[in-house]
This record gives sequence, C-alpha cells and structure tokens, in this order.
Amino acid sequence: MSELLAKHLRDWLDKHYKPNLDGYLFTNSKGKPYLSDNVVKYGIHRAMAKLGIETAKGVHVGIHCFRHGVTSELLESGTPIHVVTRLMRHADSNVTLEHYAHIVGDAERVASEKFSQRIGQNLTQLESDAELGSASAAKTL
Repeated sequence: MSELLAKHLRDWLDKHYKPNLDGYLFTNSKGKPYLSDNVVKYGIHRAMAKLGIETAKGVHVGIHCFRHGVTSELLESGTPIHVVTRLMRHADSNVTLEHYAHIVGDAERVASEKFSQRIGQNLTQLESDAELGSASAAKTL
C-alpha cells in the first residue's frame, strides 16, 4: 500500500471507523456494508452530476469502472504487465493482456517514440560535436 493511501486510511479510521462484529471497514448507519448498487446510485452518479460529467446513452457506469481505470492507468504509466496482473488478481498475464492489449500497444508506441527522440537528440549532438571538431582541425591547419 502506498504511503499516501495508508495516511488517508489511518485518518479515516481515526475519524470515522466504528468497530463491528463482522469486521467491515466501511459501514452504513446500521453497521452493515454498503450495497454496491447504492454506492453507484447515491455516490458515483451524484458526484458525476455535480461535476457535470455526462455519459452517452446506454453507457453503464459502475464499480467495475474503477478497477478498469486503475488497470489502465497502471499500464499507461509503464507498470510491468506481471505487476499489474498480480495487483488485479488475474490468473495470469494472458488474462490481463486479453482485456488491455490496446493499452499495452499504445504504451509500446509511446516508448518507441521516446526512444527515437533520444536517438535523434544524440545524433544531433554527435553531428554538432563532429562539426566543432572539423572547425577546430581546419583552424590549426
């Protein structure tokens, strides 16, 4: 767990946690876990409305969207596929790749472009150094 997440969780525990027999971390006013449908309906959809976020007709926004979003962000940021697979609790990397191959492909393209730019910068520097060396040699003659 990241230090930032651990800090937020400790803060939340200090301010809001109510011990319960079932050991749930997040509970409603009756001490029961939140139903995912209610979280979506009264949490996510209300937050989206307040932020002015609209979804296209027929698009479903639910809890699973967060999982997909996190997986996508991890892959786009360059996290190795085997690490993402473990974090998402997929059976193996093939499961992850079946669903997120398009993101891995985009990441490969971006990495290739960055590498090409570095090569281009190095070539420019080498050419510049060679020109300086030629100019110095011509002056000494």
